[in-house]
Amino acid sequence: MKLSRFAAGMFAFAGLSGLLAVALAALAAHALAGIAPTGEQAVIWFKEATAFQMTHTLALILVTIVAERAETGLAQRILRIAAVFMAAAVLMFPGSLYSASFNGPVMLAPFGGVAAMGGWALFGVGAWLASRGSISDSSQEQ
Repeated sequence: MKLSRFAAGMFAFAGLSGLLAVALAALAAHALAGIAPTGEQAVIWFKEATAFQMTHTLALILVTIVAERAETGLAQRILRIAAVFMAAAVLMFPGSLYSASFNGPVMLAPFGGVAAMGGWALFGVGAWLASRGSISDSSQEQ
């Protein structure tokens, strides 16, 4: 199967994000409390951040697969935008929690949450449009 450049980029991003989520979860489990200025609170934030990051990385993979399978058109464009929103969410929300663990800024957390919600909403709309397109296309063939 040949992937579009968009899908290849999203999958590469997802692979790196998944790797980082596992590595950062291991850091939280084994060493973080001793090195972060926020101590045990950092472990709590890292666990929340890595769970969000891994969940939305998997969502990014799913949305990208569905976008690749959708016919070219509005549904595919919306699904691709949903994937971009998921990628933005994976960067902004967990990144803010990682930053907070070291007394850094957390200003991107709300934008990451909104990006995640937008990604999920766009995924629903794009999938619905894709199913409508495939139903009308198959009914015309019969």
